[in-house]
Amino acid sequence: MRIGIYTGQTSPAAGGAHTLIETIKKDILRMKCAHEVFFFFESNQPAGETVEEGIRYVSIQPPNVRSFGFRLKRKVCTILGRSIADLRLDAALRSAKIDIVWFLGPYDIEVSIPYVFTVWDLGHRTQPSFPEVSVEGWKWDARERTYQKMLYRASYVITGNEAGKKEILDNYPMNPDKIRIVPFPIPSFCFEPVELPPSIDGVEKPFVFYPAQFWAHKNHIRLVEAIRYLRDVKDIRINCYFVGSDKGNSAYIERAIASGDLGDRIRNLGFVENDTLRYLYANALAMTFMSLLGPNNLPPLEAAALGCPVVISDLPGHIEEMEGAALPVDATSYEKVAEAIQSLLCDQEYREDLIRKGKTLAETYSTYSYYGRMLDIFNEFALLRATWA
Repeated sequence: MRIGIYTGQTSPAAGGAHTLIETIKKDILRMKCAHEVFFFFESNQPAGETVEEGIRYVSIQPPNVRSFGFRLKRKVCTILGRSIADLRLDAALRSAKIDIVWFLGPYDIEVSIPYVFTVWDLGHRTQPSFPEVSVEGWKWDARERTYQKMLYRASYVITGNEAGKKEILDNYPMNPDKIRIVPFPIPSFCFEPVELPPSIDGVEKPFVFYPAQFWAHKNHIRLVEAIRYLRDVKDIRINCYFVGSDKGNSAYIERAIASGDLGDRIRNLGFVENDTLRYLYANALAMTFMSLLGPNNLPPLEAAALGCPVVISDLPGHIEEMEGAALPVDATSYEKVAEAIQSLLCDQEYREDLIRKGKTLAETYSTYSYYGRMLDIFNEFALLRATWA
């Protein structure tokens, strides 16, 4: 059987690809399964196929928007209610004789072959007040159209845990049997041996850190307020480092840092390489994951594997994912966030216990294969696929 994996505009063949894609690739190469695997991605490179270690990479080039052919196709697609991207990907899938395609994210692309649809979150339904899920970027109406269109036609729907499955069924009633729980893996870089630098310029202990892009729902503001509260009320000086790119909310956070006179305590390190990220995990008082959207995320698992205590927002999905190996707090309360940080600073025994629990959780993932779980689903589908030519 031929399996397609669609990664959008991220090229799996290029260095620095998304962490999850890299982990999936390593799983595929290690398992050497009987199915042929193709990665499809959007690229400005010439359209075509390359092969590396048995994995096929198919580049789909964006159309020339000024050409007569593009304008004609666009008119036809508008009449049919489809997009140019639908036609190009569908044609590429059919040309490669793909039996089933796995959308790694919530892509709104209509294809004429069976597909697997991945749900990261349903934030536009669970927390529609956040601008990034309602009025900015991928707006509420567009999100809703995507899920209404893609969920019901999917052969399988992938989510990370029971909390995620419940969210889907609460918002989009459907056959629960086609919703499959495939937990996030711990990224492969967490298990790779590496020699860490003794220090990093500009990073001073004790510190907490938060690897998250600057979206409103990532809730950086509560950490800013918590660090200020610890300094002004508890007379505790803690440094805080943010790691992530701006998604529209960075200026607001920078203003909060300046108004609180916290420029000497809180810094945004921006994008960092894995070695720097590992240093932060290894030396932080805690990784403080304050996101207000779930149901699951990669950074708390990374922290557990790398021996870093985790403070998480008390969403059901986050608590489920960490299985007692993290300290959950009400992330809408800066006092509660500050209390959690203070408890880890002042109670070394409790901190060490969280580290041990995190390591124990990580050990259960040491042989876990994200693609292996997906392969079980693909093998199940192969039994159905064998019923037609």
